Amino acid sequence: MVQDGSKPLKVVTRFGTVALKRRIVCLQPSQGEASGSGGRHSFPSNALLPAHEGMVITRGLQQWACLLPQELPFAVATRLLGWQAQEEALLSASTLRNLVREHGQILEAAAQQEASALLAQWAEAQREFPAPNLTPLTNPPRRRPGWPVQLNEAVDAALKESSLIPPQGVRQNDWERVLAARREEADVSVTKLRFLGPRVGPDEVLLSVDEVLTRKPIKRCFHELRTARIVTATGTRYVSGRGSAFLVILTALLYLCAGQPRSLLVIADGAGWIRDWYEQLRGTLSASTLLLDWYHLVKKCREKCCMICRGKKAKTLLLKPLLRALWQGEVEQALLVLEAHRSQAKNLEVLDQLQGYLRERRRFIPNYGQRRQERAYIGSAHVEKANDLLVAQRQKGQGMHWSEDTSVSLAVLRTLLLNGGWEQYWTEHTVMSLAA
Repeated sequence: MVQDGSKPLKVVTRFGTVALKRRIVCLQPSQGEASGSGGRHSFPSNALLPAHEGMVITRGLQQWACLLPQELPFAVATRLLGWQAQEEALLSASTLRNLVREHGQILEAAAQQEASALLAQWAEAQREFPAPNLTPLTNPPRRRPGWPVQLNEAVDAALKESSLIPPQGVRQNDWERVLAARREEADVSVTKLRFLGPRVGPDEVLLSVDEVLTRKPIKRCFHELRTARIVTATGTRYVSGRGSAFLVILTALLYLCAGQPRSLLVIADGAGWIRDWYEQLRGTLSASTLLLDWYHLVKKCREKCCMICRGKKAKTLLLKPLLRALWQGEVEQALLVLEAHRSQAKNLEVLDQLQGYLRERRRFIPNYGQRRQERAYIGSAHVEKANDLLVAQRQKGQGMHWSEDTSVSLAVLRTLLLNGGWEQYWTEHTVMSLAA
């Protein structure tokens, strides 16, 4: 073994590029090798360095390279890193994409591996699971008021008169909920009544789940990213991913949350993959309920009625009794309303599609009016906000298109940040676990 010169190694940091000299060692041929074979060159210092291909990027710079693209285009993030280091060509946009994909795949694989192990443990022993690793709820959730503060006096007067008709400026649905709350607590103040809304009880788990489409480079083709938000009385957690891997992680988290034991409420838009997954989940978690989100139900009815009815007036005449029946959970009555309109419909095929949509989801359509009066959840606002935070704000811009790995990795990194596991991953080199 003899020294045979040196070779520089490029190390890229947040403060610029550094060239390190690596000594080259020539290993002499062994006795069995021919004397003219020369020898093999080696870099002993590589044992102290991370794996590289001629360039080492420090972990601190990798963290910035994965953080900035969550809010900014890759080209802009590249320029910002260059300005910080006062070196224009610090990293290329392609290198940033590769780093995002690399760390996103590490996080995705680690979560799937832990989830698979938890599900196998559940299948073998079905013993009590550890507590889930949730982000603590440090502040109470904000709730929108039901009316402006200027109407407090009018509401107070109407309550003293026990009026069933709401004051002007207060919606009938909100008024029914106020009256129900006042019957339960006669001394509750008007100020508190403004902020009535659903809450997750100590023995309940709320799950809202959805999917987001991001554009492929091919025209009119999309990737499907799946998102979810789990909420308990003590904490919350976001989940994102693709396909069956997402369902494995989500199922394991629900076993951790709902297996303590707690009741599980799932609110979704009624997509086929969600209903199929729920049917499998219900066999294990019997204390679970799936509800069709009211917003998506109304949206579907409006879209189909536009194609069924001849003009706006006919659409209004059909929608009013249809939505009134569905609000009360009377699916059969809603089907009769649609059937009565068959002779006036301009598109019978769409009418049949809407009837089939309601029949397939009949079990998941509750009495929304009663649930609202009882201050129970009827909407999937949690996951709709999660869609914005995890995907839409970054990936749904005009003209944007993505590869699947980059799209999923950006969402996974954003999920890690919102769940509070970012510092743990970059400083301790460990992935935020599903179990506490």
